[in-house]
Amino acid sequence: MVHFKIGFQHFNSFADITLSLAKTLDKMGIPISVEPSQIAPHVTRISTEAENNLLAKWMSNSPSDLFQIKWSHYWKPYFLKELNAHLNLEFFAINYEFATNHEEFDYWIYDAVNNSSHKLAVSEYSKNVLIQAGCPAANVSVIPLGFNPFISEQYYERPQNQQKNVTSILHMTNSFDLYRFGTDLAIQAFCQEFQQESHVELIIKDGGKHPELIVELIMDFESRFGKFKPKIQIIPKFFDKQELADLYLSADAFLAPFRGEGFAIKILDAFAAGLPVAMTLYGGPTEYANTANCYPISYELIPLGKCYDTQYLKIINSPHWAEPNVQSVREQLRKIVEDSKRFQVAQKARETADLFNWEATAKKLLRLMRELF
Repeated sequence: MVHFKIGFQHFNSFADITLSLAKTLDKMGIPISVEPSQIAPHVTRISTEAENNLLAKWMSNSPSDLFQIKWSHYWKPYFLKELNAHLNLEFFAINYEFATNHEEFDYWIYDAVNNSSHKLAVSEYSKNVLIQAGCPAANVSVIPLGFNPFISEQYYERPQNQQKNVTSILHMTNSFDLYRFGTDLAIQAFCQEFQQESHVELIIKDGGKHPELIVELIMDFESRFGKFKPKIQIIPKFFDKQELADLYLSADAFLAPFRGEGFAIKILDAFAAGLPVAMTLYGGPTEYANTANCYPISYELIPLGKCYDTQYLKIINSPHWAEPNVQSVREQLRKIVEDSKRFQVAQKARETADLFNWEATAKKLLRLMRELF
């Protein structure tokens, strides 16, 4: 049995990823238990009845003392959980890296480097950050994540002569962390590049609770550069996985000028949907993205800026991440609209995404557990 020491009282990526992985293991016949907790209303709202029943069943199962898994994170509800199995595992993801390791790290990274649990880095990028911080390489393995399965269930490939023109570009963000997702750069580059054109629309899907902050970014751009013709639509509604799949499959392209990502399932979802993707080729997404299957946005490394982590941690050892070049964002936006080869690029992206499904994640995890036990 595998016990996930992860509660569902919060609606976040940890809960979402845990549910996807636990469901897959359950289908493979692996007994599952999860930490009993209140379930966040948003979780029950976007989960199916079958998923909610599974959660109730898993919470009633006694925890395994063989294999236990939690998330490594600085949020106290996650950080303070203790694992007490024969094999303890911690998922680890980080959105930035450190230029030095001369000073003692913040309490989260210090703990991740020094505790005895085996780390499940979601990408080679996250693994390398841990190793460079001092974690023994033998104590870190890479377990990549999977994309939304509803996307592949609904996807169908159009003949190239029936491919649509690009008229809608999707950008996924979170109004709690707009700067990290590069939403400011997405708005600026889109408006500047298509300032005199009205046939292309930028659709901003907000996973947070403050879409008014996105409106402020748009108004700030207008105050500095003047009114513009391109249309921008903001979608603040919480979507279930079916609705998210519909959104991806209704779009024509995807824009992700992020500054830091540990893995970015949202970009992998765009790959799975067969969309041409303009993105910062940095960090965790390089686990699946390369110059052949996306439109890479150039960047330079700069000191870490405002994000969730800087609000909660005193981060030292010169943390840095990417600063996308706005002109490069504009150029790649133009390419995903006009490049005649975008269908081939998008097809390569989709073929890559097929390698990153939840069954592959579960099988890799089970192999690792057998090796380490």
